[in-house]
Amino acid sequence: MINVKDILAFLGNDVISIFGNNSYSEIRYLRAIGSADEFTLEWIHALSRDKQTIAENTFAKVVIADCDVHYSAKMISQKKTLIQVKNPKLTIAKLGNHFFMQRPGPGVHASVNIHPEAVIGTNAFIGPNTIIGKSKIGNDVTIHGNVSIYDNVEIGNKVIIHSGVVLGTDGFGYERDGDGTLIKFPQLGKVVISDSVEIGANTCIAKGALQDTIIGEGTKINNLCHIAHNVRIGKNVLITGQINISGSCLVDDEVWISPNATIRDHIHIGKGAHVGIGAVVTKNIPAGETWIGNPAKKYEKK
Repeated sequence: MINVKDILAFLGNDVISIFGNNSYSEIRYLRAIGSADEFTLEWIHALSRDKQTIAENTFAKVVIADCDVHYSAKMISQKKTLIQVKNPKLTIAKLGNHFFMQRPGPGVHASVNIHPEAVIGTNAFIGPNTIIGKSKIGNDVTIHGNVSIYDNVEIGNKVIIHSGVVLGTDGFGYERDGDGTLIKFPQLGKVVISDSVEIGANTCIAKGALQDTIIGEGTKINNLCHIAHNVRIGKNVLITGQINISGSCLVDDEVWISPNATIRDHIHIGKGAHVGIGAVVTKNIPAGETWIGNPAKKYEKK
């Protein structure tokens, strides 16, 4: 069980105000809206239209909300605790990860195949049937089952890799000889996965040709994505499901790429840009712009 005091200590300056009993110590669950009981940590979305009603009618004894919710006489009579924050959804995400998420403990499954020269950091979890080549893996890394990590892959700390991921395959680079024969271009680079990256199931990331493929710190990649050789992705980028990023693209920090988008080779996407659902990107996208369609064009509000 979780104590309100523990929550307040964890949130620190994120808390604007606290009303009611800050010693309540029977918080056990996070549950969907409308499913709360007295042991649930309730939260109210900032966009909800009936915030006060939710706060007063929930069975939960502890409520996280923004300052639109006030500590009413009804809440006082119910002996509820109200914690006011700026962004309740962000707050509950932080609390959920810290107090409620269950992660696998450190350990290496007996079926894992690890190269004798691989370097594995502390507190790693490596699931069944995973293969790890001559690579370097940081601390507190979670690698689920059936993952293939080739040679020359570097993985930072606190990285999560889901089942079926393949890291470090050769890039798809060929040149035609005079008679039309396809000659493979050397693929000599690495894959570098920075700290706190999460990679979804069945995603494939190719190593660089003559430079490295780099995934920046805090970036999150969904399932079934393909990231080609020499791609450089910045920090805190959101790459949703079934994305194809072709070779030598540069994706700056805090970009959002929506599902089923395709990005052709050598494209530069500027910081904070948004690529729409199913977009086919054939031109560079400046920072902060939203592009949609096939071929993708800047979205202009009417």
